[in-house]
Amino acid sequence: MADSDRFDEQCKKEIEGNLGNLEPIWDEPFLFSEAVLPEIASDVLPSPLKEFAASLSANLETPESAAVLCCLSVLATAVQGKFDVAVSKDYHEPLNLYVMVAMPPANRKSSILRQCLAPLRNYEKEISAKLMPQIRREVSLYLSKKQEIELMRRKLSGNDNTHLIEEIAEKEAELKEPSVCPKYFLTDTTTESLALALEEQNGRIALLSDEGGLIDTWSGLYSGGIANIDVLLKGWDGGDLRIKRKDKEIFLSPLITLFLIVQPVILENLSKNKVFCGKGFFERFLFCVPASKIGYRKHNFQSIDEIASNEYHKAIYDLLRSNKNGVSLTLSNQAFALWRDFQNKVEYSLRNGQPLYDCQGWGGKISGQVIRIAGLLHLAQTRGKTTVIKESIMKNALRIGDVLITHAQSVFNEFTFYSDNKTRDAATVWNAVKQMKSLCFTQKDLTVALRHKMLAERIREAVPILIDRNLISDPIFSNGGRTLTYQVNPIALERDGHD
Repeated sequence: MADSDRFDEQCKKEIEGNLGNLEPIWDEPFLFSEAVLPEIASDVLPSPLKEFAASLSANLETPESAAVLCCLSVLATAVQGKFDVAVSKDYHEPLNLYVMVAMPPANRKSSILRQCLAPLRNYEKEISAKLMPQIRREVSLYLSKKQEIELMRRKLSGNDNTHLIEEIAEKEAELKEPSVCPKYFLTDTTTESLALALEEQNGRIALLSDEGGLIDTWSGLYSGGIANIDVLLKGWDGGDLRIKRKDKEIFLSPLITLFLIVQPVILENLSKNKVFCGKGFFERFLFCVPASKIGYRKHNFQSIDEIASNEYHKAIYDLLRSNKNGVSLTLSNQAFALWRDFQNKVEYSLRNGQPLYDCQGWGGKISGQVIRIAGLLHLAQTRGKTTVIKESIMKNALRIGDVLITHAQSVFNEFTFYSDNKTRDAATVWNAVKQMKSLCFTQKDLTVALRHKMLAERIREAVPILIDRNLISDPIFSNGGRTLTYQVNPIALERDGHD
């Protein structure tokens, strides 16, 4: 060990040994994970989804936000393509959603998803059981005709086969591919398989998953770096999609619902992935980072309310059974006025210096996203029996929108969506401080810990932010400007998962 290193260690030991005398009077720490993000309360949903989401959250002791957004995504799966919202003659919003909920491990993400998905899964099974005999007959007939055509082809020779060729062409034109069982959602897929599912399911499908590895698959990690997310981009708003097959070309206007419930590290990794950067993929998502309840759970194991669960299933079933197609909902005058006020407020917040300036791509879409949410809330309440979205529905959609704006701001500030974000740098430095598991550290400690992640200049610029947040102290030791030592707020360490 060099003399300078020995000196630094000696200084740290002296400070650690005298913390009782040197310890500052700490103000309340402001953690990066404590941006005071509001919850989406279940009462924004109409009955029976409201009661189901509340009961599910209580049963699993998980944030209501996760249950609410999962229910909305299931709703979107049931109605996408059947309904849209006509804001004006030339402006229609579809009713599919892209949602990403980020929660740490052990927050029962899989259980939330499983319970909310149950009506979709059960309905698929029931419909498939009813249709399977007919599908088997169609498959048998299809294979028989294919065999017949193949036998006719074998009869072709070098002589004049005009008549036979025409007959083969006629039979091929009459050949109808067999039906497939309806599939409303997938839980794991490549983008190629997703495109195939869209082809089979008339351009409508959902991907509802708690598998963070999906992102790696989409980015081409397991396919030699080859990635094509065009289907994911087009599926958000029904953009024109061309799918090439061996013997044909298929044109679709797909609608996809995505609900991904993942660990926060997945969200951070997404923001650094070059495949998705600059393509507007992230800007299509509604983000939610609810506060974890781990450490505060009672483990009472109360059951999900049976009546609420049954009514939730019935509501989703009713919408799945609906044979409506392309029905446009409209806004009442009062609902439209509320939405316009919200849209104007958002537009102002996109200006330079305003809250949504650094995420204009996302902020430019949130007004439309609120329209989608309002349409879903309306259908949950009316089952499609009326087409005019009332003021009360819009008020709840705007409540959800306001909360989602706050969560999106936190996501875009704290994760690496923008390379010049100082808050992001400060969060990275704070994570390094936590990993040291010490109540004091030197500037050199930080430089070493972050040597492969961040330049020294950026580290120095981040330190004052940690001081302002009361996470660390002002420097308490200086050796002619060579050594700076900081204390760590023990309250911040305890709250932020320090072991």
